[in-house]
Amino acid sequence: MKSQITRNWWSFALNGLVALLYGILALTLPEGTLIVVARYTGIVILLTGLVFGLISFNRYKKGFNYGIMLLQTITLSLLGVLILVYTEETLSFFITLIGIWALITGILQLIALVNVSAGLSNKNFFLINAVVSLIFGLLLVINPFAMAKTLIVISGLLALFFGFVMIWFALNLRKLQKTTPYEEV
Repeated sequence: MKSQITRNWWSFALNGLVALLYGILALTLPEGTLIVVARYTGIVILLTGLVFGLISFNRYKKGFNYGIMLLQTITLSLLGVLILVYTEETLSFFITLIGIWALITGILQLIALVNVSAGLSNKNFFLINAVVSLIFGLLLVINPFAMAKTLIVISGLLALFFGFVMIWFALNLRKLQKTTPYEEV
């Protein structure tokens, strides 16, 4: 097993290079990267809808229940097309939904904190979590597209970090490969 991993050191290096490329794009062109990621997601959702359509048609031909699968086909296909045609608008809509969800979560956490605070040992941690949820939710609702770009930049920083880690790991595997004789599997 060890020899198989060390022989494939290059796949870790390749993953690291892809992560570095994404990180550089996300940091230098956050809006463009956001649009590309959204459109890629739209394509994946649309293709999933088409596959569900084929499965639904196959189930129909064989006399099986296909109603729910057909409903999923229509929903996914429409969602994929909407994301592809109205990319910024659908991004803003979904980011706003996430913001509303974060606001509701923060409010519910505050309500729980007030009602259960007598027996709660880490009240400050719970309060900080509720406040962060509320602030995050407000930021997402106030300016969803700008926050989405910010999240892309954060993901770019993480990708750069993990890209460097993957390349470092790959180089260490390569060194290990040169020093360790192969085991036959």
